[in-house]
Amino acid sequence: MPRKINLTKEFGIFLVLIVILSNLVFAFGVTSSYWKGNPLIIYPGATETVSVGLQNMAEGAQDETIRVSITKGSEIATTEAKDYLVKAGTKDTAVPITIQIPSDVAANTTYQVTVSSKAVNIQQGGGVTLGTAFDTTFDVLVVAKPTTTTKGVIGGIEKPTLVLIGVIIAIIILVIIILIVLRRKKR
Repeated sequence: MPRKINLTKEFGIFLVLIVILSNLVFAFGVTSSYWKGNPLIIYPGATETVSVGLQNMAEGAQDETIRVSITKGSEIATTEAKDYLVKAGTKDTAVPITIQIPSDVAANTTYQVTVSSKAVNIQQGGGVTLGTAFDTTFDVLVVAKPTTTTKGVIGGIEKPTLVLIGVIIAIIILVIIILIVLRRKKR
């Protein structure tokens, strides 16, 4: 026998869930210039500092203390372990992440770095409670460093520049010749 649906009861549960979830607003957010599919591209042996941004733009938000740590990719990524105060209404609190690639890493190696950001509530008694948390994951792609060649360079000047200089000199010589010919015809 098929189950009889009590629409009033299910609608009531749905309504209660909407009311409860509507009050669930994250006070802070995390932004990054890199993500899965948009990697940081770096060479073996290179070091680069990138930033993850903390923002606190929710309406009616209060200042938040955010604890940031590297939870994945710590073999290449480091950040200063500290709490960041993110003022209400701001979106520009930068967290520097240093990426350092060993020189012996093969080209086309991909690392994943995960930066965890957790809202912390430091209480007067010295206790700490954790609140909302976000993980931001991005790829780091190691590529071969391009080699510098002297092909196409003469005396430190690249070939296209030499061609342009040659064309300009040829035009100047042509103008001088035309001026000389015109002067002689006037006489």
